[in-house]
Amino acid sequence: MDLKEIADGLAAQYNIEGLSVEDGEMALEIDGMPILLAEGEGAAIVMTGLVGDAPSEGGEAFANLLLEGTMGLMDTKAFALARNPETGAYALVARVPQENLTFDAFSETLADFVNLLEQWREALEDFRPIAAEARVFAEAQPDAKELERCGFMQV
Repeated sequence: MDLKEIADGLAAQYNIEGLSVEDGEMALEIDGMPILLAEGEGAAIVMTGLVGDAPSEGGEAFANLLLEGTMGLMDTKAFALARNPETGAYALVARVPQENLTFDAFSETLADFVNLLEQWREALEDFRPIAAEARVFAEAQPDAKELERCGFMQV
């Protein structure tokens, strides 16, 4: 299944007019989120969705949060969180192999992608650097049971 067939399928299923593929790319907006579908190298469709710009405070903490999130995504799906080197904006990216791809399988992957993109956009919107720093601090603290075993009481 190629990008043109995907465009035709999306247009028919969701009654979208004017959906077209130009220069191997197709732009969509789903639930107010811009998503770009492109023909990638190695017979794959690449989905890219904008998460947003780095937060004004705690940018490093948020970047670390994204890196940790990518570890789980790559284990379960071919999704990754990335930073655009030109703009500095964060994006969710997915690579969908075209071999034996059906429209139903693509639609399911797209739905998963949109749901995850929405979650990361909300995480960025709600991001508070102090909460991320508190989590790192809490993880660095010794376990209370370990302290008790050594004869110390946590206060």
